Amino acid sequence: MALALLTGERHAISQSEFDLLMSVPADRWVTTAAPDHDLVGSLIGKGLLVSDSDDPDDKRLRGRDEGLSDNYWNLYAALYHYMTQWSGVQIDADDTEEGTTRELLARFGPPPSPFGESRGGTTLPLPNVERDGELFRTLRARRTVRSFDLGSSMTLDQLSTVLRYVFGYHGFADTAPEVVCVNRTSPSGGAMHPVEAYPIITDVAGIEPGIYRYDPRAHSIELLESLEQREGRRLATSFMCGQSHLGGAHVSFVLAARFQRNHWKYRWHQRAYAAILMDAAHLSQTLYLVSTELGLRAFVTVAINGRDIEERLGLDGIGEGVIAMTGCGVGADY
Repeated sequence: MALALLTGERHAISQSEFDLLMSVPADRWVTTAAPDHDLVGSLIGKGLLVSDSDDPDDKRLRGRDEGLSDNYWNLYAALYHYMTQWSGVQIDADDTEEGTTRELLARFGPPPSPFGESRGGTTLPLPNVERDGELFRTLRARRTVRSFDLGSSMTLDQLSTVLRYVFGYHGFADTAPEVVCVNRTSPSGGAMHPVEAYPIITDVAGIEPGIYRYDPRAHSIELLESLEQREGRRLATSFMCGQSHLGGAHVSFVLAARFQRNHWKYRWHQRAYAAILMDAAHLSQTLYLVSTELGLRAFVTVAINGRDIEERLGLDGIGEGVIAMTGCGVGADY
């Protein structure tokens, strides 16, 4: 089996294809020998070799290869990112959490204990403190919602507050000439903050449903594509692999990383991609807290059709690509 990073696919290859593939150097161009023409064509078609031909498919593949290099992708990070992307995945809408849990119990027995075992060290009891400030009440009230009130709308002020205090910028600093770092309410590796938000708005009073891009510099949203409300919910649901309970959110946010922003500082670094994943996780938790404070409910999911989202949003997947989706709205249980 061969893994094609440039396409995110795996292929069974013959012994002859394997031998030819291993004979081609990875750091320079070589001229194809005529007897190998068919084998070379097969490997190019599978995304395992790159050609300098003018064929449109070959040019696209070569462009992706050059993009990975130009954006300083670490090989192992790219392997994980592209080989685990989904397209067209549909989660069974009839599966309930309770039903799935029962099936898991029946097949595998109970899960491991929620608490780790003692390591045999000396135990020191801690004071049983209880805090009752606004922050601690918000933390205790934070929940993941699976049902939104489709009869109510979010307000423009609520959306603006979520965008401002989750994805907005709250200060700038020049760490060196021409190097500007920004301050958000969430941390980021190297203060690079490469994750941007693309809101899919379906029910916010005074705003046309559609796909938007949030601009934190101007604190504004840019309409990329107008949608009917029902169409917007269907699109968000398909982006999230058929999770209709999440697609009903009043606004869903595609979290897309500008990989080149992070990779400028952490070039080919083994942990650069891990930092990007943590950035997205920090932002989703901040969204939970801000939403809870506003009386809204929130969710986050990585069960997404990333390739389909990138195609719809016009992202190349190399310089900028999708990491996760999160969202908020008026909860049906409120």
